[in-house]
Amino acid sequence: MGLEQLKLFLLVFMRVGSIFIFLPFLGEGRAPRALKALIVLALSVAVFPAGQLLMPPGTWQPVRLVMYAGAEALLGALMGVAARIVFSSIRMAGELIGQQMGMSLAHVADPITGVDATPIGNFCELMGVLVFFAIEGHIWMLMALRESFGHWPLGAFLAPDFVKEICVTTASHAFLVALQLAAPLLLLTFIISLVMAVMARLLPEVNVLILGFPLKIGVGLVGLALFVPLLVQSSGDVSRAMLRVLTGVAAGS
Repeated sequence: MGLEQLKLFLLVFMRVGSIFIFLPFLGEGRAPRALKALIVLALSVAVFPAGQLLMPPGTWQPVRLVMYAGAEALLGALMGVAARIVFSSIRMAGELIGQQMGMSLAHVADPITGVDATPIGNFCELMGVLVFFAIEGHIWMLMALRESFGHWPLGAFLAPDFVKEICVTTASHAFLVALQLAAPLLLLTFIISLVMAVMARLLPEVNVLILGFPLKIGVGLVGLALFVPLLVQSSGDVSRAMLRVLTGVAAGS
């Protein structure tokens, strides 16, 4: 491999590596860093033939190489962050459900990622990850990565308006999907709270706090068990939406 090819491979490695840093569940600290580095290296070698330099080779200087590397890191980060924001709607829905069930005090600190989350949020996210791999989302994700080199050649620079539009669109979509996913159980817990409020007015001698806390958790867990088929279907829809976002960014639209 000559010096020109080595520079091209470095740019490809920057794009692939920055994508994997920000991707959901793949870019987090659950996998050893050495393993992730080997995966990034292997993918960079696999997609290297698809990489084409926007500017003619042999005309770049060290400053231009640094600019190209920064542009590739920005593009990869945009793809990874956009996918992560969309996929985070599943965890956001679980967090909303867990808080309304009264599990806000049961935050568990993940010793690997260092993220505080409720058990319901962890459960929903794990379900989403399983569904993502079940629908072969990882294969479509790799196809989107390879397609990005056709629409965004090496050395292409992103327009600020495009970055802003992608971030705003994905964030608004994630919040909307999270509320839609959590709406059934949020309504159920609201009804339980309303019943407890009426009981507190009709039967003041009953300790509503002691009675309502386990009742809300129990009913919430039963509702969550009934909610699992809908969660699986919704996780598939979220995974497909994440892949569409990845493909859209890769296609420049």
